[in-house]
Amino acid sequence: MDEIIVISADQQINSALREILSGYRVSILPFSAAIIDRIYSSPPVLLILNAGEIPSEFLSLLRDDAIFSHLPVLALLKETTSIEDWQRFPVDDFIIQPVDKSELLMRIGLCIHRSRRIVEINPLTMLPGNTPIIKEVQKRLDRHEEFALAYCDLDNFKPYNDKYGFSRGDEVIRMTGRLITNIVKLKDPAHCFVGHIGGDDFVFIVSKDNAISVCEDIIRNFDCIIPSFYDPADRQRGYITSLDRQGNERVFPFLTISIGITYNHGGFDHYGAISAAATEVKNVAKGIKGSAFFVDRRRHKREA
Repeated sequence: MDEIIVISADQQINSALREILSGYRVSILPFSAAIIDRIYSSPPVLLILNAGEIPSEFLSLLRDDAIFSHLPVLALLKETTSIEDWQRFPVDDFIIQPVDKSELLMRIGLCIHRSRRIVEINPLTMLPGNTPIIKEVQKRLDRHEEFALAYCDLDNFKPYNDKYGFSRGDEVIRMTGRLITNIVKLKDPAHCFVGHIGGDDFVFIVSKDNAISVCEDIIRNFDCIIPSFYDPADRQRGYITSLDRQGNERVFPFLTISIGITYNHGGFDHYGAISAAATEVKNVAKGIKGSAFFVDRRRHKREA
């Protein structure tokens, strides 16, 4: 079920919103510096803010974030509220208190559908999809930035899906998205970006100095967490039996993650070239047993 985060300490408003939003999973939290971390850990489909409690700096911080700048925000305003500078209060929509149920639900639906129409978002992880990934990488290439682009995917994911079903497979995908996002944001908040290409494929961007450390942390944490996604009997055995792509029953080890890292030293002009290089080294990582990363040490030259 889609989650909405409400940031409000007003108990009267909160009680009304709980009743109105009964069709959503709702988390109601007072404003604090930890809200950003909560959003990264489990991205909602919408933020509802009690405007009188929210500093404009919080919204600016959210809008400047390359990963979650697309997150729709709806503000609850009092009748006496006057906002003249919407640049300093960058919300997507607002509603005047007292809240009318049908109007609020209509505006919530509009905010969510507008964000998904304008910005391609993966609905499973709420991370940017293919189009914003391409735009973000190309923007950095056009600025001649030096950065590390990493491609990740999971090994033996199809047998896991076949064995346990799509619902549990989706839980693995969500966990992987949260894990990558949290580690990347923790290690490199100033330069990072995370995107979800689709299925079990992710990308992230960090500074060159942080790339290896980020990969090591992702792998260590992934390998620690992933056994909990298996049934006790399979967890004790350390493997599952499932069908391969030819329909033959085989033994498969636990899920692992493979990461390929390509550095932009100014040698790439366009997204297609750097993504092809990152895919190539990711495939090298997939040839290594267990969770692994592989770094592209080549110095790529610009096309003539």
